[in-house]
Amino acid sequence: MKKTYSFLVFYLLTVTIAFSQTLKETNAQTPFIQSSMIWSSSVLGEHGGYVVFRKSFNLEKIGSDAQLQIFADSRYLLWINGKYVLRGPCRFNPERPEYDSVDINSYLNTGENVIVVLVHTYGNTINGRIMKHVPGLGVVLTMSGKEILHTDTTWKYNDRTRYLSSPASWGTIPDVIDARIDKGDWISTDFDDSSWKYAYTIEGNQWGKMYPRELPLCKETKLQDLTLLPSHKPLISKLPIELTAGQEILIDYGTMAMAYTAMDLDAEEGSELSMRYALRYKNGKLFEMYGIGNQYTACSGQQSFMTTDQWVSHYMLVRCEKGRVKIQQIRITDRRYPFDCVGKFRCSDTVLTQLWDMAIKTIEVVTDDAYGSDARERNEWLQDPAEPNFLPTEIALAGPRKGGSKVNADPRLLKKLLRDAAMSQLPDGRILATFPTDRGPEDCHYFIDDYACQWVEALKIYIDATNDKQFLKEMWHVLLRQMKWFLIRLTPRGLLLAREYTSFDNPLAYITCEGATINAFFYDALRNADYLGLILGDKTNAAMFKKAADKLQIAYNKNFWNEKDSAFNSAFIGEKVLRPTVQAQLIALYTKIIFEKYKEAAQKWFLANFKNPGMKHVCTNHDVEKMVTMKAGIDMPVEYYWVFSVLYRMDSEKMDQEVIQEMLLRWTSMVLYQKDAGTLSESFPNKKGEGASESCHNYGAVPAYFLSSYVLGVRRIGNTDEKKLLIEPRLGDLSFAEGIVETEFGAVPVSWKKSADGRSLSFSMSVPEGIKAEIHLPRLAKELTLIVNNKVLSKSEVKIEGRWMVVKNVSGECFGSLNKNKN
Repeated sequence: MKKTYSFLVFYLLTVTIAFSQTLKETNAQTPFIQSSMIWSSSVLGEHGGYVVFRKSFNLEKIGSDAQLQIFADSRYLLWINGKYVLRGPCRFNPERPEYDSVDINSYLNTGENVIVVLVHTYGNTINGRIMKHVPGLGVVLTMSGKEILHTDTTWKYNDRTRYLSSPASWGTIPDVIDARIDKGDWISTDFDDSSWKYAYTIEGNQWGKMYPRELPLCKETKLQDLTLLPSHKPLISKLPIELTAGQEILIDYGTMAMAYTAMDLDAEEGSELSMRYALRYKNGKLFEMYGIGNQYTACSGQQSFMTTDQWVSHYMLVRCEKGRVKIQQIRITDRRYPFDCVGKFRCSDTVLTQLWDMAIKTIEVVTDDAYGSDARERNEWLQDPAEPNFLPTEIALAGPRKGGSKVNADPRLLKKLLRDAAMSQLPDGRILATFPTDRGPEDCHYFIDDYACQWVEALKIYIDATNDKQFLKEMWHVLLRQMKWFLIRLTPRGLLLAREYTSFDNPLAYITCEGATINAFFYDALRNADYLGLILGDKTNAAMFKKAADKLQIAYNKNFWNEKDSAFNSAFIGEKVLRPTVQAQLIALYTKIIFEKYKEAAQKWFLANFKNPGMKHVCTNHDVEKMVTMKAGIDMPVEYYWVFSVLYRMDSEKMDQEVIQEMLLRWTSMVLYQKDAGTLSESFPNKKGEGASESCHNYGAVPAYFLSSYVLGVRRIGNTDEKKLLIEPRLGDLSFAEGIVETEFGAVPVSWKKSADGRSLSFSMSVPEGIKAEIHLPRLAKELTLIVNNKVLSKSEVKIEGRWMVVKNVSGECFGSLNKNKN
């Protein structure tokens, strides 16, 4: 066994080096912006700071297509001729930064023009979206394809502005603004910068090769329905509002938003405002106020300011901490990924209808330049690309494409997350759990073993959705190195020795052992690696992964099966064997590592126990024995991706209804009691709506995918090259369900309605042009009449497969009914 895997590891290492060399050799020419980097002579403190750069220039005429390329480490705000234009760049690993490009024709004048860029660097602060690195700014302006200017030593800078260094923060970066230092008038065209110093050039290859931004620029929308609480009066009707020390106002945005703040005010010098942001407001009180918020110290008289980062929030508390201010205008601007919500869902159960809406809203709100996972942390997590984020995106959301067309079921954020994860890979092969960040190994979530396995699954999901073989080639060497790390940790039993996680409620979470869930996840990664290797044409590695998967499956079933309990044991800790757990059965069933002879028993054990009371632990685990003994149940929303997948695979009317009942059982309190948030939470509240954590978190959004893909029933068959859809409703006890399911091929409107007596099912749908659909209709009885597009289908036109009546090669508009024949 050891000899076999030693050979595999040696082979993987050799191939990894070869692929890495290939990638280096195929790099294109370095973009000009990278050789045009500048910075100041500023000496910034531990938490970094802000530096303003200005450049005046003349244009005799304004040509067509004025494109500005811009990059800064780590963040920038851009003004042209006194008008705010943009903020960025897209979050990045310094080994592969991306620069933004924006059309600025509408901002330019004939004659004198001024570009102003405020650049922030976070120094040595550990943050969830910014990695420590040297600061720098690069700008290139072209017009009609000809260069007009770029950053060089003629640009001027000022390192003492109203924007002071920001306090440390994991998620949103707080502002500390002191308007007594300057009035911020350096954005205007007539500002005198003669006393400012000249910038100096810096070496651009301190960064890895720069690339153009792959994601579209974020969309900025000024929120219009601001009200004051508790009165619910429109904010605009009460402006101006005067506040003195100790007084405050509470603003309701009318929606959860990822937004920044701007204000116009009149104030006494030294007056102080604080802005705090909250997700929840109930019974006259604010809840979930993450982060310290922003602070503003006023100069004397009329003034304005704008904050530099977005806060995910529904409410803003503005308090005068000192002095007197008269607020004349407040502008809240939502800034996020430019999704177009194409999908819709409605059914006979209002809770499920609201659940779908809140789920999609949650994904939209936490997504800007990446899948940011939640309101509090706003960072990318390795588990999140597929299950909580991309699958709801796939069934509901499109993105913009240059030229005005749409990217259906927009996969670009998934691609970014996969690449950002790959960029985090350590020399030993491990892909980190969260990125881009300098979070270190002292953190319990620095590396999560099963997350690295799920990265392979997410890569398969992306490739099936796009057939992007070039990206698969780019990722292949990363996959090989990560799989090598796992393979050298196989024990004499043939099992992987690694740390368990799955989620906070797994009885074995944070325990290093030969665990059932981590071994099932690793088996799934091996199978997916085999599949991806064949797509790439790497038959040798594909065969090796298949062989390793087959061996692991044998070892798993041999070592973990507990004949007495008719279920899989959960772990070997040394020679000690721990009895079955819900998670062990769940992940074994999901990954299909189970031998067929054990499948029915494992399903039975799982169904008997997954609703048991659960427990949670974070980073430490002293409850292993207790949770195993009590057969602790599922207690985290994210795990229901696996639960619903397993239940639907059982393919019975009973399990279809079980999914719907479980959604209602676990999510009803979240839906009913979190209407003040309008989004879903990381964990489940109790029946009173209490006890949930973080009320705007992608974990809560898991049901949306299943409501569209299984209840409405629209799913892609195979990869996108096959151009096939399956339409198979799982209505349970719902009397109707209707909506639009977004797919890679376009939107699919679909409607299902049962008769009151249950004797018939009417339907309509529209299959995108050029796509063939296979329709599965439930067998309501032995004798049925199926009418499609006003034609009664004969038995030769309908195939019976289990509990389904199958009609193949359906295209275009399709409507009809399924009726029980009268005796």
